[in-house]
Amino acid sequence: MNNTLTTLSLASFASLALAASTHGAITSVAGQALQIAPPTSALYTALPGPPAYCWNEQSGVSSTAVLVNTIGNGTFTGGSWGPVVAGGVFDSHMIHFDAGQGVAVVQGAVTFSGNIVAVIYENLLLDISDGPLGAAGTTYATGDPFRSHATNLGATSYTVAGNTLTFTLWANSFATWPNKMAQLRVLTDGTVPAPGAVALLGLAGLAGRRRR
Repeated sequence: MNNTLTTLSLASFASLALAASTHGAITSVAGQALQIAPPTSALYTALPGPPAYCWNEQSGVSSTAVLVNTIGNGTFTGGSWGPVVAGGVFDSHMIHFDAGQGVAVVQGAVTFSGNIVAVIYENLLLDISDGPLGAAGTTYATGDPFRSHATNLGATSYTVAGNTLTFTLWANSFATWPNKMAQLRVLTDGTVPAPGAVALLGLAGLAGRRRR
């Protein structure tokens, strides 16, 4: 593992803290996307596709510095993206495509309950984030050099627009390069109103009903 990124990764998750929040979720899927519960294994050949499998990982993860490939809205294709640093409170989700046999492509879309903040697709950054952001009880392909893409997306592309990610994922199970799987770890906005703010909203609703 690159020493610079290793150092950054340690700094990235030094301040991680889990909040008692379960609000972040996938709300709908389309095309060749299928939502499942977090699997016991996301190793190569454990979930052969198509389709691309999608699951919720963690909610309310707080960090000042997560290494990601892309931040915010846009269309990301072809070349290299990131690493860049994102900070905040996140809900994490996985989009996972294993070609099964041969070369395969899947297309689809996933919509989340919160806006998309950042996306991780690169092998090394996926490895770094498996522990802090992965689903408890799921075994990931951490350390597999051909797990997903390197910095270059190649034939894979995705578009982020608000709380929806539309994807074309490419994987090649025959070759040892560039990837046996295509994985996107999607980080959405995990902030929730403070308890006081929720109470105020409730009081405002009651006041409105009294006025009517």
